[in-house]
Amino acid sequence: MTEEAQPMKRKNKSSAYEFYNSLGCPKYVVAPMVSQSELAFRMLCRRYGADLCYTPMIHSRMCMDTEGFIDKTFGTCEGDRPLIAQFCANKPELFLGAARQVEGRCDGVDLNLGCPQGIAKRGHYGAFLLEDTRLIREMILTAHLHLNTPVTAKIRILPKEKDTLALARLIQDSGAQILTVHGRTRDNMQHEIGACNFDIIRKVKQELKIPVFSNGGIELFEDVEKCLKQTEADGVMVSEAILENPMIFSGKTPDGVQIAKEYLEHARLYPCPLIGHAMRPHMFKFLYRDLMKFTDLRDAFHSFTNEQLQEGPKLVMERRRKAAAQIANIEQQQQQQKNKKKEEEEGEVVKNGYEEKEKEEERKEKQQQQEEEELVIISEERKTSWYRRHRTRREEALRRREMKQAKLRAERAAEKEEGRGKTIRFSIFGDDDDDSDEGNDEVDTTSEDDE
Repeated sequence: MTEEAQPMKRKNKSSAYEFYNSLGCPKYVVAPMVSQSELAFRMLCRRYGADLCYTPMIHSRMCMDTEGFIDKTFGTCEGDRPLIAQFCANKPELFLGAARQVEGRCDGVDLNLGCPQGIAKRGHYGAFLLEDTRLIREMILTAHLHLNTPVTAKIRILPKEKDTLALARLIQDSGAQILTVHGRTRDNMQHEIGACNFDIIRKVKQELKIPVFSNGGIELFEDVEKCLKQTEADGVMVSEAILENPMIFSGKTPDGVQIAKEYLEHARLYPCPLIGHAMRPHMFKFLYRDLMKFTDLRDAFHSFTNEQLQEGPKLVMERRRKAAAQIANIEQQQQQQKNKKKEEEEGEVVKNGYEEKEKEEERKEKQQQQEEEELVIISEERKTSWYRRHRTRREEALRRREMKQAKLRAERAAEKEEGRGKTIRFSIFGDDDDDSDEGNDEVDTTSEDDE
C-alpha cells in the first residue's frame, strides 16, 4: 500500500457500532449475490434466521446512464429490513449518484471491492481496485460525506498480510461503518480453491474499531459458529452455502424440493423485477442433486420458461417416484432371485439329505447282510468244527472198541488154544464149550457195532 487516509471529521452520523446496533447487532448475514440475493430469496432467508441481507450487486454506471435502471434491479418491501444495497463503481461520482437513488429505501450502501470475476476485471471494479488505494479512499469518503445513509465496504485479502491490514485501516479511516473481509485473494475465485484465511480476518478485526464481518469458508451451520470463534468477527456473511440451503442459519438441512416449493411461494408473495433472472439459477441450486441424476430433466430446465420452472418441484417428485418404483422393482427381482436360489439350495440340501439317507440305509443293509453272512460262516465253521470234534471222538471210540475187540479176540484165541489142550484130555466136553464161546463172540461183536 502506498497511501493511507488520515482520520477525517465525519458528518453528524452515529458511530460505527451505533449503526451496527441499530441493525440489531446482526451475526448471520446474507451476502450480495448477482441476480440471486433478490427480494424473494432474502425474505426466505429472513424466515429462517438471517439477521441482515445485502442486495445483488448494482452497477453504478448503469444506474447513472440508463433511466429507470434502478427500478429494474432494486426491489424491496416493508419486511425487508435491515437491508444494505451493494454497488460496484470505479468513480466517486458514479458511486455517490447511484447510492442516492436508494437512499431511504435501505439501511446502508456497500462498495464492492471483492468481485474476482472476469467481468469485474474488464469493467475495472470489484477486487481489481484493491491496489488503487487512492480511488478506494475517494469513493468511500465522497459517499460518506454526502450521503445520510451509512457506507460499508467488502474486500478480498491481498497476498501480503501487511497490505491487507493497511487497506482495512484506509477503508475505516475513509468513513466505512462496517468492513466485510473475504478470506481469499482474488486469484482464488472458486470457494473450493484454497482454505479461507480466518487468521488474517481475526487480525483485521483486532486492528479496526469498526464492526467486521467474515466471509468465506462456510458450508454448514457448524462452520458459522466455528468462524465466529476463530475470527472474533461481529458477524458471518454466507454466500454459496446459503444459495443451496436458505435455511442454513436455522441449522436445518431440508430436502431440495421443499426449499424449491418455499422459494416459489415467496416469489409469488414478493414479486420483483429480478425474479425472472433469479428463478432459474435458484431452482438449479435447490434441485442440484436431483438434476444431476435426472440429466434429461436438467437439460429441459435450461429451456423452461418461468411458468414451467414453477412445475420443477412436481417434475422432480414424479421422477423420484419413478426411480423409487424402478429401484423397488429391481430389489424385488433381486429378492426373488435370492429366494429362488435359496429354495434351490435348500432343495439341493434336502435332495442330498435323501441321497445320504438312502446311502446310509444301503450301507447299513450291506453291513447287516455282511454280518449275517459272517454269522453264517461262523455257524458253518462251528458246525464243521463240531462235526470234526464229534467224528474224532467217534473214531476214537471205535478205535478203542476195535482195540478192545482185538484184545478180546486175542484173549479168546488164547483161551481156545488153551481149550484145545483140555479137549484132548476131556474130549467129551470140548465141542460144546467151543460152540458156546463162538456164539457169545458173535453177540458181543454185534453189540459193540451198534454202539
